[in-house]
Amino acid sequence: MSLIRRSLIFSTATLVSRVVGMFRDISLATVYGAGKVLDSYFVSIVFPFFFRKIFGEGALTSSFVPHYKTSKNRDEFTSSVLNNLGLMTFGIVIVVEIFPQIVPYMFAPGYSHEEILQMENLVRVSALLIPIIFFWATFYSILNSHGRFFLPAVTPVFMNLGVILGTLIGRNTLWSVTGFVLGGIASTVALGTEASKYFKYRFTFRGIGNFLPDFLKATVSVMTNQFNLLVDTMVASFLGSGVVSSIQLSSRLYQLPIGLFAVAVSTVSLVEMTERDARKDAVSAALFLSLPSSVGLFVLSDGIVNLLYSFGNFSKGAAHMTSEILKMYSIGVVFYSIYLVSLRYHHSAKRMGVPFIASLVVSGTNAALDFPLGFSIGAKGIALATSIASVFGVIFFILRKEVVIDIVETIKITISSSFVGVTAWILRGSGGRIETILAISASIVVYIVSMKILRSSTLVEILRRR
Repeated sequence: MSLIRRSLIFSTATLVSRVVGMFRDISLATVYGAGKVLDSYFVSIVFPFFFRKIFGEGALTSSFVPHYKTSKNRDEFTSSVLNNLGLMTFGIVIVVEIFPQIVPYMFAPGYSHEEILQMENLVRVSALLIPIIFFWATFYSILNSHGRFFLPAVTPVFMNLGVILGTLIGRNTLWSVTGFVLGGIASTVALGTEASKYFKYRFTFRGIGNFLPDFLKATVSVMTNQFNLLVDTMVASFLGSGVVSSIQLSSRLYQLPIGLFAVAVSTVSLVEMTERDARKDAVSAALFLSLPSSVGLFVLSDGIVNLLYSFGNFSKGAAHMTSEILKMYSIGVVFYSIYLVSLRYHHSAKRMGVPFIASLVVSGTNAALDFPLGFSIGAKGIALATSIASVFGVIFFILRKEVVIDIVETIKITISSSFVGVTAWILRGSGGRIETILAISASIVVYIVSMKILRSSTLVEILRRR
C-alpha cells in the first residue's frame, strides 16, 4: 500500500476524531462562552495536553517505532519502556498533586492569585491524564509499528466524548475535566487491548538500549517546539478575560488540516523517510491538503467561527476576536506542515540533533515575536508570531537542502488552491452559516476538479482502487 493511501487511512480516522473534537469545542464555547470560566478549563489542561503532544505526536512515537522495528527482543524492550517512563510520569503526577498551583503560575502568570487558586482542583484532576496519555501513546506506537493506523488515530474520540458529556451534563469545568480523564482511560484500554496481541508484558527495566537517550533528545526537541503553545498561552493570560479561550479555540481549527494530513503523512512514513522519493512524496502529500486549507481558513475565518462557535454564551465580540486570530494562524498551516515532515525525516534516521536546532529556531522566533506583537496588536499578534516562526522553520530546512519538493505537483496544488481562494471569496457573502457551508462545499469541489484537470499525481494515488 502506498504512502499516500496509508496516510489517507490515518487521515480518515483522524477526521472522525477531529469532527467529534469540533463538537467538543462547540459545547465548551456554548456552555461557558469565552471568559474566565473557559480560560480556567484551558489552563488546567495545558500540562496534560503538552504531554499528549510529546508522547502521541512527537518524541515517543518518533523514537519508539525505529527502535521497536529493529529490536531483537520486542517484549523486553516494550516492557522496559512502559516501566521506565511509566514510573517517571507517575512521579510528575505526584508533584502536581502536591503543588497544583505550579501549572497556572508557569503557563498563565497573567491571572491573579485568587484566580489561580480557583484552578487548583481542575489541575489536580487533569494531571491524572499524564500517565494515561503515556500508556496510550506507547500502545499507539506499537500498533503503528505493525501497520495499524486507523484504531490509534480514532481513539481520541473517547476523550472528546468524555468532555462533551461532562460539559453538557455537569455544566461546570470540573465535570468537563473529569470527562476528559475518563475518556482518556477508555481510549487507553481500547488501544492496550489491541496492542497486547503483539507483546507479552514483563516486569523489567532492562533492554531499553539506546532508546532512552534518543527519546530524551527527541523530547527536548518536541518540548522546544511545543514551547510555542505555552508562550502563546502565557502572553494571552496578560491580555484580558477570554483571550486564552479564543487562542485555544482558533488554534484547534488551525491544527485541523495539520492533524489530518501533515501528522498522518509523517507518522506512516516514519520508517521509510530516509529515502529521497519518500520525502518528496511526503511533502507533496502534506501540501495537497494544507495549502488549500490555509487559503480557505484565511478567506472564510469569520464564517467558520460563526458556523461553529456562535451559540449560547459565545458573544459576537468573542467570535470576532477568534476569527481574527484564526486568520493569522492560517498563514502558518502550510509552512508548519512542511516543517513537521522535515522533522520526521531526521527522526526516521535516529538523528535528533538537527530537529533540536530547528526547534530552537522556531521557538526562539516565536518567543521573540510573541511579546511585542501580542502587546502591540493584541491576540492576533500571538497567532501571527506562531505563523512567522513556522516560516523560519521551513527556511532552516531549505538552507540545509533537505526539503525535497516535486516542483510540477507543487505548481498544480498552488494553482488549484488559488481557485479555492477565489471561490471562497465570491461565495462567502456576509459570513452566514448557509453561505459558509456553501462556500466550503463549492471550494472542495473546485479544488478536486481542478486537480483532476491538471492530472495531479497525488489525487491519482488517492483515487486508485487498490
